[in-house]
Amino acid sequence: MFGEKLKDYANLLKMARKPDRDEFLTTTKVAVAVMFVVGLIGFFIYILMDILPGALK
Repeated sequence: MFGEKLKDYANLLKMARKPDRDEFLTTTKVAVAVMFVVGLIGFFIYILMDILPGALK
């Protein structure tokens, strides 16, 4: 069982390759955009939770 997993990992490393510049930049842009959107959603939720309780009183 352990030997099979080790073989699978070795095969995966053999198939892996370094991304070219364009692929790396595209992946980085997408990751930054997703982090920005998730942060913005979290910020809006924080603002709502901060303002809404005071507005309901």
